[in-house]
Amino acid sequence: MITTIQPKQADSAQIRPIMPTGVDCGAGLTKVCMDSGERQMRIRTSSKVLELKAPLLEDLTSKEGGHFFYRSGDRTDLIDREFLTGELAAWKAPTTHVKLSDDPALKAEYVLHTLFGALSTLPHRQEWHLFLVISTHSRKLFNDRLKELTNGSHIVSLGGKNKPQTRVNITVGSVAPEGAGSYTYAKRLNLIDSSAHAIAFDFGTSTVIPQVFSPGGKLIYHQPLETGGCIDLLEAIASDAELIRFLGTGKAGSIELVRKGIESGQFNYGTRDFNLRPIYARLIKTWLADRLRLGLKATEEWRDAAQSFVAWGGGTEMSGISRMLSTQKITTVPDGCWANAIGLQTIASALLARRI
Repeated sequence: MITTIQPKQADSAQIRPIMPTGVDCGAGLTKVCMDSGERQMRIRTSSKVLELKAPLLEDLTSKEGGHFFYRSGDRTDLIDREFLTGELAAWKAPTTHVKLSDDPALKAEYVLHTLFGALSTLPHRQEWHLFLVISTHSRKLFNDRLKELTNGSHIVSLGGKNKPQTRVNITVGSVAPEGAGSYTYAKRLNLIDSSAHAIAFDFGTSTVIPQVFSPGGKLIYHQPLETGGCIDLLEAIASDAELIRFLGTGKAGSIELVRKGIESGQFNYGTRDFNLRPIYARLIKTWLADRLRLGLKATEEWRDAAQSFVAWGGGTEMSGISRMLSTQKITTVPDGCWANAIGLQTIASALLARRI
């Protein structure tokens, strides 16, 4: 359902250009979108971090998880420290890793970690020059902190302590409000009329966020619903009586296996002979209806003035969601999981072009 595009070419000795990069550090998933000039690179990892206090028994690798050792640089607090990110953090310490969904402030504290983790899934380069646009749910609170913790030159070993060192030079061009990238992307696809108000619904891992944009695209309303995002649905499926009976342990199933089954479109529960589709079909309508009802109520005062009604976020890519939203005249933005990161990369390209 989601394709991660990664380069295959080996590193070369040539001078690397500055790469405009969008970073969507979400509560559930971190998405990085980079423009290499030749192609667009997309890297997705879970927003999870674990500091290693002892060497790994064996090297761990995953397209959705990273490993890095910080040697020297502007983040002096990280020198000689080693981390796993994404799927690797969850593999190593299933219950004790840091989840960015636990506290909104963690996104600022760990965005550099998740970025290094993403870079470690790519072929080795001696040097990266990145010009970032990063989104945050509260620019007022975290603008300065994000820049302070991310800007600068960093010498790291991507892939682990014994790997060759890489210099990562980072300039944070802008910290954008949550949804700015998705708005830019949807506008580019002609799904938003920027001359009028636009109402959007962001279906994320831990939250569903109604958003309202003024004519011209300024964010004027952004408030997560009290109900949770896709994680609520995954937990409901994992704890469904039918699955528990099949597993025979008296315990809920694995949320991660449920997620992978849904994302694959096959709905298989891991390697077990159990299909989740009937449970999903039974629960998805209520899950969406509850959130849509609350979202429409929250944005009611702008509804008559709005010309565009859209939805984005990874949740919009789940089976049946786009069709159900269309019955309410809400358009699903293609590549919903990537929409914000792609738009942020577009903003980064435009800002960088003005500086050159």
